[in-house]
Amino acid sequence: MSLSMNNKNNYDDIIKVAMISILVIVLICGICGNAIVLFVGICKRNYQNNVTNCYIMNLAITDLLFLLISVPLTGYLAIKNVWIFGEFICKMHIYLAHVLLQATCYTLAAMSIDRYLNIVHELWYRRYRKPKCALIICLLIWTISGVFMFPYDYLLHINVEKNNQSSVMLDCTVNNDSLYSSCLFTFVFYYLLPLCIIGLCYSRVLMHVRRGSHKMVKLLYGKPRQSIEIRRRRVQRTLLVLTLAFALCWLPIHILELFNCSQLLSDAFYLKHVHILTAARVIAHGLSYFNSCLNPLLYAIFNKGYFSGGL
Repeated sequence: MSLSMNNKNNYDDIIKVAMISILVIVLICGICGNAIVLFVGICKRNYQNNVTNCYIMNLAITDLLFLLISVPLTGYLAIKNVWIFGEFICKMHIYLAHVLLQATCYTLAAMSIDRYLNIVHELWYRRYRKPKCALIICLLIWTISGVFMFPYDYLLHINVEKNNQSSVMLDCTVNNDSLYSSCLFTFVFYYLLPLCIIGLCYSRVLMHVRRGSHKMVKLLYGKPRQSIEIRRRRVQRTLLVLTLAFALCWLPIHILELFNCSQLLSDAFYLKHVHILTAARVIAHGLSYFNSCLNPLLYAIFNKGYFSGGL
């Protein structure tokens, strides 16, 4: 019995170290990457140059704030597993994390819609595609995200265990009665819907590029130095990476949350495979946060004109 407990404690320690290591790496990389994007954008006033740069900077802001708000507290809970910061901080932490996550998802969706309209309906969309319009859309995304998530506070439930005159916060989660509906809501509006928008827009772009001409390739990358076929493959590869990065990074954590909320896994199954499920959760959390590190790379570096202040 003692040996079994020691093994369990050792495994728990390994999981904690792995979790903290992943979070530290993600936090450092995410802060550096998004800070560089913002620094370059502010110095070169990229947000005044074109629409895509406005979305890139908005994405960097949401990713940076999401990492700063979510990662430290996630790391703390991984070590202590006890909530001691009070009800207000609990509600604000979850509220802000969901607002930022929603703003990130729909900024990605707005970028895909903009890319689709700019490529497929370029002549019609040209008169509306202005940086001021993009800034207004970004503000609308923030406003809608903030208002849309405000009722979420009322779903929160905190378990308190009193010890003499003091009380210790043990949990900061959604009320059990609303757990499944909350998870389903999160999956649909934070993953499935934006992914459908992104996938639909980029698939239409790819179809258009396949039937495209020199004009289409020049619109995306400037004057081509190589053959049209190579440029088309480059467009297809870039758009595929952008879509898959979002889909793959967030899918594991959503699947685990849906399984957890729906209680499809029995207690016996959970106890039997607790080590595997715990490791899977660590990896899933790391992947979801890692997407905020990938975004500045995929959306700024692939957009080669960003650091030069061009298109």
